[in-house]
Amino acid sequence: MKVNRLNKSSNILVSFKSLHEISANILDFVDIIDLKDPKKGSLGAWNISQINKAVKTFGKKKFLSATIGDIKERKKIIENLFLFDRIGLDFIKFGVFINSETEMIELLREISERNFKTKLVPVIFADDHNLLEITKNNLRKIKELNFNFLLLDTFHKKKGDLMQECSFSFLSKFIKKSRDLDIAVGLAGKLKTKQIPQLLKLQAKVIGFRSAVCEKNDRCSLISENKTRNIYSIFNRLLIEQHNKQAYVG
Repeated sequence: MKVNRLNKSSNILVSFKSLHEISANILDFVDIIDLKDPKKGSLGAWNISQINKAVKTFGKKKFLSATIGDIKERKKIIENLFLFDRIGLDFIKFGVFINSETEMIELLREISERNFKTKLVPVIFADDHNLLEITKNNLRKIKELNFNFLLLDTFHKKKGDLMQECSFSFLSKFIKKSRDLDIAVGLAGKLKTKQIPQLLKLQAKVIGFRSAVCEKNDRCSLISENKTRNIYSIFNRLLIEQHNKQAYVG
C-alpha cells in the first residue's frame, strides 16, 4: 500500500515509455513511476487513455508522475494541465520555456491561479543556464506562488548530463536554498549509476533515471530489470550508510 508521502530522504524515480515496460518485478525497485515517452521529446507525453490505465493499475501501490510534453505556449500548457489534472496522478511535470524573470513569474502565477488539485512540478532545464540562474534568484517568489517541488533536468539529451551542466557546489547550494524555503528538488538528466554516491550527498528529494536503467544506456531502448535492481540496491545501501553515520554523529 502506498504511503501518503515520499518518506525517504531521497527517492528513486524511473521513467517508463509504455505500460509494457512496467512489470510487477520492477515495481519493487522504484519509488515513483514516471510516465514519459522519450521518443516524443525531453518531456514526451503518454496518450491520456494509457495514463488512465496506469493510474488504475498502479495508483494505489506507487506514486505516479507524468509529463505533458515539450509545450512552450502558455495557453496550451494550461489546457494540458487541466486534462492531466483529472486523471488522479500524484505529480504532473511541465517544462518552463522562458527568456526572462518576468515571463517565468507570469507563467507560474497564471498556473497557480487555476487551483489544480494535483501537485505540479515545474521542470527547469539546467542546460539553459539563463533559466537556471533566473530560477535560483526567484525561489522565494516560486514558493509564494505555491510551487513546492522543482525538477532540474536537461533538455538536450545528446549533450552532457546534469552533473556536467551543473557543478556539485551549485547543486548543493540550490538544493539547500530550496529546502530552507520548503521546496523539494528532484534531479534528472542522463544521470549515471556511478554518480549515485555524489547525488545522495546532495539530499535531493527525488533522483530520476531513464538511460541508466535502459539496455545499452539508450533512453529509447527497453528498461533492464537487472539495471533497475542494481541502482535500487546501491541507492538504498548508501542511504542506510548515510543514515547510520548521521545517527552515530548525533
